[in-house]
Amino acid sequence: MTERSDLVEVLKTPLRLNAKAGDRIYIITDTAMEEPVWRGLHDAALALEMQPTVALMQPRATHSTDPESAVRSGAMDPSNDLVVYLTSTAMAHAPITDALLEEGRRFILMEELTARMLDPDGPAGADYFEIDKLGQKLAKIFTEGSEVRVTCPNGTDLTARIDGRPGRSISGIPLVMHESGGGGCAFPDGECHVCPVEGTGQGVIVFDLTAHNVGAIKTPIRVTVENGMATAIEGGEEAEIWRKLLREHGDTNSFNCPAEISIGLNPKVTPMGSMRTDKKMYATSHIGLGDTIALGGTCKSKLRIEGVIRQPCISVDGTELTRGGKILIG
Repeated sequence: MTERSDLVEVLKTPLRLNAKAGDRIYIITDTAMEEPVWRGLHDAALALEMQPTVALMQPRATHSTDPESAVRSGAMDPSNDLVVYLTSTAMAHAPITDALLEEGRRFILMEELTARMLDPDGPAGADYFEIDKLGQKLAKIFTEGSEVRVTCPNGTDLTARIDGRPGRSISGIPLVMHESGGGGCAFPDGECHVCPVEGTGQGVIVFDLTAHNVGAIKTPIRVTVENGMATAIEGGEEAEIWRKLLREHGDTNSFNCPAEISIGLNPKVTPMGSMRTDKKMYATSHIGLGDTIALGGTCKSKLRIEGVIRQPCISVDGTELTRGGKILIG
């Protein structure tokens, strides 16, 4: 999709779901993003009688890195009603997000978005209220559960404790994530996740679909997890990219794993080689390494990266939630 008018129309969806006429919308973007996309979001806000501001910066070096100080200061201005991350690197687990949550602010995660992802017949055109209905059922199971297990014929077999950790349905509509009232969502969206208790993960994860800093996976990334830490990352070129990233930009806590276990809910996603959409694909699972603060955890780290398993079997206390590309809870 290349027509500006089409982009503007689709980009009205996240704004309608999260803001209203008169709201001030602060859009953070960078020069690695497609210009028609950030201009389209700006124009969508104008068409909805909102007041957009666009802050354009150079791309960040890694995921989870804060924006330029001047851009961050602008985003933290209390006169903004909604902050949108429309950047080429993910900032969901950057310090700015923790600060926004603590101050009761709202945000939308739209990092790594491309015009191709905004086809109205694709993930952007999903029924987000129906997605949320399913997500809320799964979130309740996570919230009430004690142990989660993820297995897959590809070699994945991971367990972790989730006692006292809330499940959350992230479905394109506002979600309170902090006692201050702060929270957000993503777009395109569709997932239900839980943040496992740090130090409890045990087993092996084999990512076989998509991963941060890699894109589409050709040779699976095998992560060994012991006592809640990734102790080995093996595979081909993709695994080396992760090892180098962690070596050069990470810290000890960046190996925290699993930082999140999530179930994709969006039935309109087809793999594109981007984490923005692929991790939302129906009945997949993305699992994170690193920071957990934004999800209510206790691990603060320099990095946060994730990978996707295409057809996992996920169970909570022995009850299967997904298997073979299907979600089993109706």
